[in-house]
Amino acid sequence: MNSRDKILNTVKNNQPPHRGLPSLPGDEAPSGAIRPASGSIQPLPASAELIHQFIAILEAIGGSAYLVSGFDGIASILREQFPKEQNLRIVSGCAELSGWPGIPAPGDDPHTLENIELAVLPAHFGVAENGAVWITEDRMIHRALPFITQHLALVIEGKNIVANMHEAYDRIAALESDVVNGKIFPAGGSGGYGFGTFIAGPSKTADIEQSLVLGAHGPRSMTVFLLDETISDAGFY
Repeated sequence: MNSRDKILNTVKNNQPPHRGLPSLPGDEAPSGAIRPASGSIQPLPASAELIHQFIAILEAIGGSAYLVSGFDGIASILREQFPKEQNLRIVSGCAELSGWPGIPAPGDDPHTLENIELAVLPAHFGVAENGAVWITEDRMIHRALPFITQHLALVIEGKNIVANMHEAYDRIAALESDVVNGKIFPAGGSGGYGFGTFIAGPSKTADIEQSLVLGAHGPRSMTVFLLDETISDAGFY
């Protein structure tokens, strides 16, 4: 037996236990869900378990999350982390954060964004299984902004957390479908966005000597604010 056969036999004899394929979401609406005339499924409120799973995964990949009752809580936390005395350049795509500096108009030269310290942007939804957040170009101010800023903060409603990527792509398809049918999906999105992406945690790489570096290709930190009007105070996880 040559070396090749020995290696292949070793691999063959050391396989992990067999696991069945996961079941895929069917075409039927989940129990209690509402299917509008357009054919899309309105999302059910995410359970506390999904929210905590999302937070745990996001923290595990280097991000952080806050559960807040509203934008006043977000502003309070961000002002503490980025004091005005530091004269840092901060932009916000959330109209509710009116106290922040002006927002560059879409279409501006992305080179003008090079010195932005913090970008606060509204996103569509999060994915519990991997801590990713879906955001489209119409919410980015400029498609380069989420990647060129030093620190990124995304805002989503706590109820807009889906369990896995199967449900995430169903949500994206529903966003597009509802616009085609002249309707807006409950998550607040819109179709025809041209560009969209999942963002999960801060930028990181370990290509050189397997030494982890944050912010090598994008933001050094990523924070997700989960809005929940049923709570009274902000809680940090």
